[in-house]
Amino acid sequence: MKEVSIGLVGCSSRIKGILNHISTLGKQIKIGALYDIDPKRASEFREQYNKNAMICSSYEEMLALKNIEWVLVSTYNSAHACQSTKALRAGKKVFSEKPIATNLADCRKLYDAYRDSGKKFMLGFTLRYSKFYRKIKEFLDSGEIGKVISMEFNENIGFNHGGHIMCSWRRKEEFTGSHILEKCCHDIDVVNWLLNSRAKYVASFGGRNFFKSENSYLLDKLAPDENGLKAYCQWPSAQGKNPFTSDKDIVDNQVVIIEYADGVRATFHTNLNAGIPERRVYILGEFGALRADFVASKIEFKKIGFQEKIREIFNTQMGSDAHGGADLILAEHLEDLILNENVEPLSTVESGIESAIICFAIEEARKNHKIVDVDTYRFQDVSQIH
Repeated sequence: MKEVSIGLVGCSSRIKGILNHISTLGKQIKIGALYDIDPKRASEFREQYNKNAMICSSYEEMLALKNIEWVLVSTYNSAHACQSTKALRAGKKVFSEKPIATNLADCRKLYDAYRDSGKKFMLGFTLRYSKFYRKIKEFLDSGEIGKVISMEFNENIGFNHGGHIMCSWRRKEEFTGSHILEKCCHDIDVVNWLLNSRAKYVASFGGRNFFKSENSYLLDKLAPDENGLKAYCQWPSAQGKNPFTSDKDIVDNQVVIIEYADGVRATFHTNLNAGIPERRVYILGEFGALRADFVASKIEFKKIGFQEKIREIFNTQMGSDAHGGADLILAEHLEDLILNENVEPLSTVESGIESAIICFAIEEARKNHKIVDVDTYRFQDVSQIH
């Protein structure tokens, strides 16, 4: 029976959620080494997963270990590319949380390392593994909706989640790159995948209009939850803090317009203060419309015509995790990828770079109030979208 030793870089709750779904963890797949900037977190992971795992004093020490075959990166966004690049250069296979990088130069370095190493690389684009989005993809590919003409999609985040973001490391662009990159890059990716096309032009508007000091009064005005925790401060990262006065530079609302190379036009909307959290897709094609609500786990379709009626094509209770059961599917795929040489990742270096550069272009458009040609961020030797 094949055994693989993996190294964890960043002992986060996110990577813990993935590890807990890997059925062969501790058997065929073993955590051989750990590194985190907080030694306490590394010790807690060792205690939980493998008391014989080595806690490394540096990332480079981990990469020097001959027995480590895979490195799983779950750190600040700004460290993903550098750590993944070093791992590939050291001959390791890599799983990295999204986004792939926070700037174009790091995308280039990572791609070169990936190409030169020939090693496997998987990106944590969870939505691609969701049964919900796979059903949309299957339906679009069937041709029943015809050619897609235009669409809208969104990710509007519940107010407590917004408070968490504004109190955690995600509130600073130096760590995240931008809010659109940090939180929404896999929304952008999944639409790239659904349409099987490349974004050509983008425009965007956004800012921080709600999480400002003058709105701090809401912490006392709104009734606390059943445990006595204040609104906007329910999540552990925000407890005892003030998301309205925290030092931050990300937006709390943003709208985006995208024109794809094949002529499809899309709009995207995100807001961190949603009374009704929503992740929705609405696609208009030649022969009909598809309306999909991720939170409700429901997909509907109606053909053009007087006699046509709305019909459900998906209404399934998905898993309880934040990604509708997709974390389990992603973890199972990662497990299969680690243990079997002939398995290829669904979320790749190329798809990660494509999503990232669209987000870079969106931020340029937002900050400069202009339409941006996404091709100005592309480099020629990155292959077409997978």
